[in-house]
Amino acid sequence: MSAANSLAAKVAAVSPPSLTPASFNNDQSLYMLNLFLMTAGFFLGVMMVGKQVNRIWSQRLFDHPLDPVTLYRLILTCAAAALTLRCGAEALYLWNWNSHEPATVARAVMAKRWIDPIAFGFALIWMTVSTLGEPGIEHQLRKAPLPVDMWSRWPALARALGVIIFSFIAAAAAVLLR
Repeated sequence: MSAANSLAAKVAAVSPPSLTPASFNNDQSLYMLNLFLMTAGFFLGVMMVGKQVNRIWSQRLFDHPLDPVTLYRLILTCAAAALTLRCGAEALYLWNWNSHEPATVARAVMAKRWIDPIAFGFALIWMTVSTLGEPGIEHQLRKAPLPVDMWSRWPALARALGVIIFSFIAAAAAVLLR
């Protein structure tokens, strides 16, 4: 079935022309907030997945698959992948909303419906590995007091802050310039 003939396209076509999907009740500020958060969540998730996959790959010769640090990285990767896919699917839908192009809306809705179960799969893996690995990870973390100097890591968030600011500007421009 083509997107233009789908039920989603038909619903979008018969809906009154609007700058926002019907679920936002024409509240552009709520639409902008969701567009901003879903866009930022997608890009921040991509950054986290990339960082964790890079760490897993670079340490593959040193870390055993069942080492606590490997499980920790897998947990973070799966959680970030679930966030990335879920936020990305919603951002795709919100960025493609156009009441004058129902086929485009239908494609975005269908993509979202296919991506959501994959995101849920990553969330299930994240929760499963967390549950199964928790005793061993906690045991390792309690062996020696390891002071964590979080203040020295604040500069590492600068790029993420840039992504958040850019996502807000893009969402604001998209909503305000319609």
